Amino acid sequence: MSRNFVPALFAIGVGIFTGYYTFQPTFQQLQYEKEHAKKTSDPVALKQDINAATTADFQQDPKSTTQ
Repeated sequence: MSRNFVPALFAIGVGIFTGYYTFQPTFQQLQYEKEHAKKTSDPVALKQDINAATTADFQQDPKSTTQ
């Protein structure tokens, strides 16, 4: 009976590793969004983000027809 546990434990370990490896980018994206949500809920940080976007040096595409 104990011989049956080794393949089962190996299969469980491989499954956990595969799940972690597969969903790691999603976990990282969720963590980034969670941190970004905290940052945007802070009024001071939000004001700094708005000022950074409006004072940035934007260059217009020379092929663009809008002015």
